[in-house]
Amino acid sequence: MRAMKVQKIRLAALSLLIFSSLACSLIITDANEQFIQGKWSQSGSADGFAWYSNYTFNRGSFTIDGYPPLKQSGSYRIINSSGDTILLEFYDQKGELGTENSKRTITIDRAKDSISFDGGKTFYSRVK
Repeated sequence: MRAMKVQKIRLAALSLLIFSSLACSLIITDANEQFIQGKWSQSGSADGFAWYSNYTFNRGSFTIDGYPPLKQSGSYRIINSSGDTILLEFYDQKGELGTENSKRTITIDRAKDSISFDGGKTFYSRVK
């Protein structure tokens, strides 16, 4: 009987540890990473042909889709986050852009609810 109580206590402690670990992994503490969560889009036309590009960030994973047809997905991690810039490393990638790890700096404009890549040359607006 005593062995059963000890086993139940161990099981309860293990369950609590797993739940706590899972809950912590769902919380994003970096303000810049919190800001970029969701879908971002840009579009335009060139030589009479329409195009678009979307980035979606979701707690450590990302997707890129666009037209002309473009698909990329994988994981990201923060290399540096300071002020209104965040440097991300993209890894475990698959898609048209290749599988090599890459880094991109995102500049955040909270007032305009937008982000830009490449030092402000490529702007994306939040999709609501």
